[in-house]
Amino acid sequence: MTKVQNNSVTVTKNKNLRLLSVSYTDNKHITPPLPYSKSVPLGNTTSYSSNRTNKGEQITEDELRKLKYDYKKHKCKQKVKIGEFVDRVGYCGTRCINKDQQSVEVVQGEKGGIYYANMQRCGSVWFCPDCMYKIMKHRANDVYRQLNQYKDKGKTVLFVTFTLQHKQADRLDKLHTWLLSAFNYANKHRRWTESKKNVPIQFLRSLEVLKGANGWHPHLHALFVGDKEIEVSIKTFIGLYKKKLSEYGLIINEHTVVVDKWNGKLDDMSDYLFKGMIEMEMVGGNLKKSSKGKNFFQLIDDNDIEAAKEYIKVMKGKRQYHHSKAFFNDIEVKSDAEILQDDRKVKTLISIPIGVYKDIVSKKIALHCLNEYEYGGQDRLIKLLELYDCEADIICFYD
Repeated sequence: MTKVQNNSVTVTKNKNLRLLSVSYTDNKHITPPLPYSKSVPLGNTTSYSSNRTNKGEQITEDELRKLKYDYKKHKCKQKVKIGEFVDRVGYCGTRCINKDQQSVEVVQGEKGGIYYANMQRCGSVWFCPDCMYKIMKHRANDVYRQLNQYKDKGKTVLFVTFTLQHKQADRLDKLHTWLLSAFNYANKHRRWTESKKNVPIQFLRSLEVLKGANGWHPHLHALFVGDKEIEVSIKTFIGLYKKKLSEYGLIINEHTVVVDKWNGKLDDMSDYLFKGMIEMEMVGGNLKKSSKGKNFFQLIDDNDIEAAKEYIKVMKGKRQYHHSKAFFNDIEVKSDAEILQDDRKVKTLISIPIGVYKDIVSKKIALHCLNEYEYGGQDRLIKLLELYDCEADIICFYD
């Protein structure tokens, strides 16, 4: 491991030139705004941060910028690390769609974000922190809008959590199979189908997987929507779910299925369905920790490689989010691919010759370059490139 220092910036690298850390001596974490920093909008992070911390304390714009910088820096490191096991995550947002292009543009989108134009996206909701957050945040908004429609119609909405008995030695593939098999058994069973003829019911479920002291903990968060009689009908579904688990020899108790009636507060819905996927603790850049265990990204952060590999093997190609055909009858929803499309370009900020860009990618600093430019401006980006022996002098910056 080596440290290279240049004026106010120190970069720590290992022998393979992998970026380990960047620190600035003019500030413990991030410098005061450098040239161009004030010209870069805050983007849409403010939509969920609301300029306050968990305790409701107001924070300044500079403090918010620092939180966002730290968070994005952390995601850059995560993607490099995850890319060692899932190739497409490693190149997400940095691999050119057109293999013959002669330069790469850094552009600003209409929502204020900065990105490399015309790049491939991996679309992995399980393994990519960028794609996961973008998709799940959009999905949460879809559900929010649809529940508003159900609320206006006077429908009853039930939050139902489906779990199963698990032990420390249980493998994730077995638990995942049992969980989904029991849910699908109940959903397709004749008794449930007949029950829905009398009381039409729509559902949506999301899958969450944690690993804690007692091993893997896969579970389903589900919404069931219908007329008020649904509170009786849902007992049929739950009974069938428990019956299937019993056939697997699993113990059934009061925690196997938990039912809560929605109180009509829309914010509670997103907390329930997506809290394990999109609720962010910006300090340190980590996803919020659950008392029940760690999610995939926390396993990566903690270097629990064996658990991360098991998770990747089981969850690859699986669906995180599923709903009945008529659940979103009142609104239009986009596909994952549509959600991941770049914002409309507002302006071009930088043009990088393809040779230089390939060098940047090979040194695994492409995403770090975007972060340094967005929150430190042209000077900080040039310093980073020079420290990695990239040809910064032939890059074109547009004022």
